[in-house]
Amino acid sequence: MKTELTTRQVFSYVFRDATPRKTLVICLGGTLACAVLLALFEPRASRDLPFLWALFHWAAHLAGGLGVLIAVYLTAQRAGLSDRWRVTLAVAALPFGVAFLSVGIETLIAAAIGEPQFRADGYWEELQHVALPAISLTSVALLAVFKAVEMAFARQSEILSRFAKKPSLRTMFPELPAALGEDLVSASANDHYVHLRTTEGSAMLSRRFSDCVEQLSAFDGVQVHRSHWVHLAHVSHVRTNGSSYLCSMLDGTEIPVSRRKYADLKLSLQHFTKIARRDTI
Repeated sequence: MKTELTTRQVFSYVFRDATPRKTLVICLGGTLACAVLLALFEPRASRDLPFLWALFHWAAHLAGGLGVLIAVYLTAQRAGLSDRWRVTLAVAALPFGVAFLSVGIETLIAAAIGEPQFRADGYWEELQHVALPAISLTSVALLAVFKAVEMAFARQSEILSRFAKKPSLRTMFPELPAALGEDLVSASANDHYVHLRTTEGSAMLSRRFSDCVEQLSAFDGVQVHRSHWVHLAHVSHVRTNGSSYLCSMLDGTEIPVSRRKYADLKLSLQHFTKIARRDTI
């Protein structure tokens, strides 16, 4: 899967505004929706089953397959493998896990409805049935998601950079002294105040940090921590700091980056740099 995005960046982008509970609901809802479609199309594997059992059949397979992908991916991550190898191993291992699950699911359904003709196949026979569709469909789905996120993010960045008229900093924050200019560097929460820093100096504003971050969405910046926002044009590089990260700014200051926001920052920097390079040509 040749792409500049990592799985973590894609997941972070897709679920960037979702809480863990909302993420779980979205995943379960998507799984159920796909199961309903499969049950309605009546493929050979569930054609002779009652609709509700066919729905259970596909929902269990999809949920189990997703669990196998996540488990193998996380195991490969702990082993220190690169993102590409994690995805490759997860997809390659998928048929072996799904075949095992499929035998169990079909055995359960056959026992529940009392129909011997729904007897489950043996493991190796089931593996032959699921190997090709599991690998091919999962690969196509992952590639489609990666490309969709890449295109969406690139389009969004291009539209904002080319057509969005950036407002004046003092228009958004009238209390900001004129001497501080318009070149914003960062914003940080400080108790009930917000510390805005420009290339000319800094000021403390009596505002909620969350409101400031929302207003600053018109600028080329990103929230890197629950208490910090940075302008991408002033970011020098990002470095590790033990188990966390630090964002080094061009003026020499360093701003903490949370692990949850790290993927967003790296992705934003990649696209900001690409657009800035294209605009200078």
